[in-house]
Amino acid sequence: MEQGGLQVTTSLDLDLHQKVQDIVKEEIEKVAESAHITNGAVMVMDPQTGEILSMVGSKDYFAEDYDGKVNVTLSERQPGSSIKPVTYATALSMGIFTPETMVMDVKTEFPGVDAAHPYVPKNYDGKFNGPVSLRTALASSLNIPAVKLLSMVGVDNMMQLAYDMGINSFNPTNENVNRVGLSVTLGGGDLRLLDLTTAYSVFANEGHKVEPVSILKVVNRDGKVLEEAKPTKGKQVLSSQVAYLISHMLSDNNARSLTFGPNSLLNVSGRTVAVKTGTTDDQRDNWAIGWTPQTIVGVWVGNNDNTKMKTVASG
Repeated sequence: MEQGGLQVTTSLDLDLHQKVQDIVKEEIEKVAESAHITNGAVMVMDPQTGEILSMVGSKDYFAEDYDGKVNVTLSERQPGSSIKPVTYATALSMGIFTPETMVMDVKTEFPGVDAAHPYVPKNYDGKFNGPVSLRTALASSLNIPAVKLLSMVGVDNMMQLAYDMGINSFNPTNENVNRVGLSVTLGGGDLRLLDLTTAYSVFANEGHKVEPVSILKVVNRDGKVLEEAKPTKGKQVLSSQVAYLISHMLSDNNARSLTFGPNSLLNVSGRTVAVKTGTTDDQRDNWAIGWTPQTIVGVWVGNNDNTKMKTVASG
């Protein structure tokens, strides 16, 4: 940039970014041996402007034992249950479901590849909870109700909303819809942390999708502005009412107590924070997305070589 005489202004909050980098390193080192977790990645964004305040792609850029130079925020991984809110947002958008709509959390068989091999989802703890509200089912990350709900609203509709919200790998082509099927609501489709964080900014921003931005301004040596990001309200891809309901459901500590208990780390003292976790069945990926109207944080932990973790949080 010096040779070209360009002055570039980015959205990066340097102090925040350094804190995030330090936290990732410290927290991963705490569990590296006991849980076999070698890497982590974090996205921090302003949901109202799309500005990327911090992007930490790995614990240590210079690490050679797990390809530290790979920016995991841009790598496609399976999201586990962290994708469920899109299914619930699809349902609420139809106007025939509410957070208090009841669904039966019982053993249920869905059509599989053939009649002899039905799809039978299981909850994370293997238990059944009988009648539960959609609010409790989402906040407590129950698998069976999520699959039931998706079977009613349609995989194509759910993937269309996910795509509209910013998850580019969820383009609802016939091939993609048939490939993932009902398992997509439990994490059956790959996505990027950047895209997931962008998508959930819609919940934090009253249903508006704002494209992520990292370069705010580029000025040449003569002071001419070559490029400048213009503030935008974004595109309305979800009603403000549904965006509010999803955020409210995922900040309801009582509703998530069924799975996480009343005093989990998801309950932030003194702040109302919506949070959704996600863990793949094979324990290769663990996610957490948390947001307020001002800030959204997306976190992934796991191993670049796709080996299993030993112990991870539920949900």
